[in-house]
Amino acid sequence: MKGNGTVLKALAGLMLLVLVSATTAQQQEVEMAVVVNPQNPVTSISSSDLRRIFSGDKQLWSDNVPVFPVVRAPEARERQVLLNRILRMTEAEYKQYWVQKVYSGESPHEPIAVFSNGMQLEAVRTKKGGIALINVQDVRQGVKVIGVDRTLPGQPGYSLH
Repeated sequence: MKGNGTVLKALAGLMLLVLVSATTAQQQEVEMAVVVNPQNPVTSISSSDLRRIFSGDKQLWSDNVPVFPVVRAPEARERQVLLNRILRMTEAEYKQYWVQKVYSGESPHEPIAVFSNGMQLEAVRTKKGGIALINVQDVRQGVKVIGVDRTLPGQPGYSLH
């Protein structure tokens, strides 16, 4: 009987490992949406302009409204997608990049970092130039989803997941 308990514990551990792996893989496949304030006339953005916005190099929309990027705090999935897919930086490189950018006077401050998708949505709703990257499942009324390279979340070829 003692041997059966050990086998059961090993099986339970294996099942937990499989469950955690499946959950992690699912989280990695979740698509992100780029959202802007509904008053923003933009319907699609190029990946290069998206990179320029979140790196502080593009500071005005085409209608001369200041760009107001909002990012998630470190460790959030949205931040990981921003760093890995859009900016191609590590967290440390991102921090150093913004220290230099602010110190040199190229930008008054780094993008606002918030702790939840709800806070991102509220910031984008409030600021006409607001833009954020958010889990597509968390998109709510009051923001507009725009395409990236003319492709929307859920369409073939969409690159933000």
